[in-house]
Amino acid sequence: MILIAVGNTRTQLARTHDGVHFDSTSVATRLPPTEILHRPGLQWLSARNQELVALGGVVPAALAAWREVLAAAEVREPIPGFFRRAVPHNYHPPESLGFDRRCCLLAAAMDFPGQDSIVIDMGTAIKIDLLAGGYFRGGRILPGIAMSLRGLHQGTALLPEVVLNIPAEMLGNDTSSAIQAGVIHLFTDALRGAITDYRQHSPQAQILITGGDAERWQPGIPGSFHQPHLLLRGFYLWMQGGAPP
Repeated sequence: MILIAVGNTRTQLARTHDGVHFDSTSVATRLPPTEILHRPGLQWLSARNQELVALGGVVPAALAAWREVLAAAEVREPIPGFFRRAVPHNYHPPESLGFDRRCCLLAAAMDFPGQDSIVIDMGTAIKIDLLAGGYFRGGRILPGIAMSLRGLHQGTALLPEVVLNIPAEMLGNDTSSAIQAGVIHLFTDALRGAITDYRQHSPQAQILITGGDAERWQPGIPGSFHQPHLLLRGFYLWMQGGAPP
């Protein structure tokens, strides 16, 4: 199976035979699919006309472009009803729960049955969701790290663009280090605060962290587990469970 998961900033492309091991890469979502398909190192995408292609994501225009390019392939998209049955929830309206959040929650629910999970997805936006008692209880959405840095730069006259270095000092003594200290400690406190709040509902919940910024931040979240392929795993399970008989 070939998986194409379209995110706001990056699109994940993967091929898997078992839903556990993924030959994967990511590319900028803004790139046209025709250009992506001809990139070096993605020769396995040539199998798209022989294998099932799963397509999903959160950017309607990019999804439409992929559908056009993949017109000759066997393309399937996830069926919302399967997710609702596998992960009961009261999100309103149900269709507004993002594809990426659904995939991560589905992987947590199906791979760890009976285990409550706090699912942290650190992408363009940061999502912190609680799965407890077999139900998705809700979550929080924060602006992502790159978005926050860009907002500080673009929304002010003099603040510079900054590349984060982790860890950061508690107090910055120049503008760049002050921005780094502010952003890093803002997000660290936000993540730890959410975990503390969620564990009032589920004291034994495990912490699964995924997304593009996860690897750098996971060491600062005590007891968390880095799950780099959580979204792809959930996407695969969704396609397997929601496949027509």
